Amino acid sequence: MMRKLFGYMLGLIGLSIYISFVSRLGDALFPMHVALEFAYYAIAGIGWIFPAMGFIRWWQRPKNTENDERIP
Repeated sequence: MMRKLFGYMLGLIGLSIYISFVSRLGDALFPMHVALEFAYYAIAGIGWIFPAMGFIRWWQRPKNTENDERIP
């Protein structure tokens, strides 16, 4: 339960930081060139998926039951 809550919060914070960084960088690199800016945002929009996949796999991983066994 705590892992999912932590995952949601960390995911939202991380995605917000990524969006802010990408948008500022895009404005700085391509202030007047619409075609390059479009290509940049298309690549940056897909680029966040790969780091997020590993994070989501960690977040959805089942709880380790080896250490949770209770001795009767």
